[in-house]
Amino acid sequence: MPAQQPRYTPAVLKKPANYGVLEQLAGTWVNYNPGNNTTGWGLHTTCLPSPGTNSETIPGKFHFLCQNYTEELTFTLVAGGVRNRGGANEQFSGAVKYNQSIQDLEGNGLHEENGMYLWLDTIYNHPADDDSIMIDIGYPELSAGAGSDGPVYVPPYSVSRSGTIPHGSTVLLLGKDSENNGKPQFPHGADAWDPNHLSISPSMGLAGTTADTPINLDEKAPPWVHDPSLAERDPSGNKTYTQRILAHDLYPYSVRPDLRLRDAIKDQDIKSFVLIEMCTRETGGPEGGLLNTPFTRRFAPVTEMKFRLWIETVIEDGKEVLQLQYEQIQFFEFQFGTDGGTTRWPHIQINTLRKKM
Repeated sequence: MPAQQPRYTPAVLKKPANYGVLEQLAGTWVNYNPGNNTTGWGLHTTCLPSPGTNSETIPGKFHFLCQNYTEELTFTLVAGGVRNRGGANEQFSGAVKYNQSIQDLEGNGLHEENGMYLWLDTIYNHPADDDSIMIDIGYPELSAGAGSDGPVYVPPYSVSRSGTIPHGSTVLLLGKDSENNGKPQFPHGADAWDPNHLSISPSMGLAGTTADTPINLDEKAPPWVHDPSLAERDPSGNKTYTQRILAHDLYPYSVRPDLRLRDAIKDQDIKSFVLIEMCTRETGGPEGGLLNTPFTRRFAPVTEMKFRLWIETVIEDGKEVLQLQYEQIQFFEFQFGTDGGTTRWPHIQINTLRKKM
């Protein structure tokens, strides 16, 4: 049985907010890119409907973007716990506002977003008393002390994030945090060919590969990737469909962006990290969600989002330095693929950041 919640008293209103692991985020974070190295930029991959296409007459053609970017990400702690009243259960959330601004390497705007992180763990028990019964007309159903031994609410998630994006989407993610020793682990070689993190989804054919013949992303791309005759010989084939993604100048990051996170920390001494994992969908439990404006919903709706955030403690020159890394995957669903089914187009963002000095 879960432990009884602490009892609510008026003194709770004067307690400082509990931000949990989110308190470490306070401040402004920017790209960590010493010496302009190739792993120090943020990166995004995006698939969009090709000009001139529509779902009724010419579906399936897409425009692929993969770009380096710079970023400024600011977190501001909201003073005081945010009170949510639920009768015998009361929640006091620690709120952290965020503002994200992303530009390409020429300074052109790519992404703006603002929203709120919430630390959701703090729950109190608030039973009835004589005053509340009188004010809220609780007699005869309630008596003083009612609700003190009722069901205990156990939060299914420790953290949430809500955000608004000017393309016309609003998102709510829910998730949990975990504390870990050492550095985050990422796959190498053929093990990195994991559809859950690729910019090529199973609905796009996975470039004609199978689970038994993955592409080793730590080696050069297969010869067919650079075959200029492929489009003429097999115009509707899965290999042609995704060839440009594997042939991109930023390969292998154009295919699996989070490998840049792996490569950015390969020579670092990371003592520990907190991992926050969130999503908009989870089978069998409470869910977040996504809303889109009519235009976005009609032509390129965002239907799902997954997010991983690492808060890392790096040892440098005998000192501890905080570092952020994240992977964000949104799924667009527009038009349909060569098999006539709905195509899910992963839009992936990754970056490594440190606090602005």
